[in-house]
Amino acid sequence: MATVPATQTFLAGEKVTASKLIAATKTPLDFLMNPPRCNAYSSGVSLTSGTSTLITFDSEAWDTDNMHSTTTNTSRVTISTTGQYLVSFYARFPSNATGYRQLNLRLNSGGSSGGGSTWSTINVAAVNGSSTFVTRTLELSCVAGDHYEIFAMQNSGATMTLDGGVRVTGMEFRWLGNS
Repeated sequence: MATVPATQTFLAGEKVTASKLIAATKTPLDFLMNPPRCNAYSSGVSLTSGTSTLITFDSEAWDTDNMHSTTTNTSRVTISTTGQYLVSFYARFPSNATGYRQLNLRLNSGGSSGGGSTWSTINVAAVNGSSTFVTRTLELSCVAGDHYEIFAMQNSGATMTLDGGVRVTGMEFRWLGNS
């Protein structure tokens, strides 16, 4: 867990020391230049038509706060540092003109499409002749220990596999500040 630096103050007439100046400027700036953030992505997940499917992430582009594991609970991004986060989740569905595509961001679902709480659901009509990209970005007030997962659904009438890769199917979290 990252430690959010405490605000430093100076008293009138106080002598400025190197250690106090570092604590007041360098330490907070170092934290803000590399805040808690995570980008976990998938190489592709097979989706049965009409079934909500948990998306697992087998790779990371970055993870500065141990928020994701590629070996245990790979579907989860677990908050390590409490605060306000910019959250993006997205998936690219292969070309198929039938039905809709859906992503559902859930809090503390424990891998169950009906567990925990829904934070955001987005439905998009399938695109004829092209991939369908479903994405949402929002700010969330997050608490250390809570985990987030996404579930995908499609109703094309056939099984399809999500396209995989960094910034193709995944989740991103970036700490913005204290809640």
